[in-house]
Amino acid sequence: MSLRLKSGIAAALIVRDEATFIEDCLISLKGTVDDVIVIDTGSQDNTVDIARQYGARLGYFAWCNDFSAARNHALSQVTHEWVLYIDADERLIVPDMAEWRACLADASKVALNLRLHPKLGWTGYSEMRVFRNDPRIRFSGEIHERIQPAVHAVCVAEGLAVGDVNVSLQHVGYEADQRPKLARNIPLLQAYLAREPSRIYCWWHLGEQFRLMGDQAQALAAWESGVAEARTQPAVEPSDGMIFAALIVARHQAGLPMDDLLAEAVQLFPLQHNLRWMVGKRALEKGDVDEARQIFNALTEIDPVQFFDGHAAYDRGLFTHMAQESLGLTEFRAGNFAAAAMHYRLAALTDPNPAPLRAKAALAAAKASLLAKQSQPPQATIAS
Repeated sequence: MSLRLKSGIAAALIVRDEATFIEDCLISLKGTVDDVIVIDTGSQDNTVDIARQYGARLGYFAWCNDFSAARNHALSQVTHEWVLYIDADERLIVPDMAEWRACLADASKVALNLRLHPKLGWTGYSEMRVFRNDPRIRFSGEIHERIQPAVHAVCVAEGLAVGDVNVSLQHVGYEADQRPKLARNIPLLQAYLAREPSRIYCWWHLGEQFRLMGDQAQALAAWESGVAEARTQPAVEPSDGMIFAALIVARHQAGLPMDDLLAEAVQLFPLQHNLRWMVGKRALEKGDVDEARQIFNALTEIDPVQFFDGHAAYDRGLFTHMAQESLGLTEFRAGNFAAAAMHYRLAALTDPNPAPLRAKAALAAAKASLLAKQSQPPQATIAS
């Protein structure tokens, strides 16, 4: 006989050596969830002590190179109706508690999409992180584990739906040293992709791990394999744009052809702003200042605070200092030095490192001043 579930929501974490991050995560959960389960997989630091200090319910799971197995063990410890799965390097942000609780009381929903911000200073995208505590809903996949297939099966069986809520998760882990995770992730990704080559996101992540290690050749090879695999699929997913973008940049940096790939990517993902940005940069390299100006101007018209794309996250700087600096360079090359100075000044207002932009603005302003003086007609002189 199953126990009656408590109303409310529990957060479930699997952790290992997360002392740097877990305290802020637990602080963010205080008052926003009803229970916290922390399953440790072999910490050597004081992660467990910190979790205990914040009143988390603790458990242990022997690491077996399978994220789904660890997460599913955490799910087995949940006694509330809803589950939030969250990592120690993420922080929960609930702007409106009434809306949050109302969504959890909606009997027509089996899961909720939150807004995940993958890096500090980035926009968010939609991520399924809340779902009902149902034994049919379990994770699958040793790495980049997924809950969506199980959720969608329950949706079909029960006639339920997935909802959206204006609640965010801020990921901060990429700001830390990634080296300890690289040695773990690469063999897991390689083994998983040998069995499931259609997981395009995992090809992107494998290449990213090699890039972080400084192995550009292996990164390039992984992204080439992922793009080749994506082309064999019946349809592309919006997230597949990531691997196209990564391969375009890698090819460009290696001096390899990339124009055809960029054109293909823009055709497949016409709404992805990072690809439009690349088209603008490439147009500028080719001397097409009109096309570059049009693209960069369009980017500056996007509000980076209010902007939300359910499928992709972007560095907010793409819509502020990056676009303004590119406009500055565009106008400089077009000989419009006063306009270039203006755009460089605007870029300096939001760039974390404004000094180089101020120097560019000063140079452009000096050229504009010199040009203005040279264009003035000579003044008449009166003979004595």
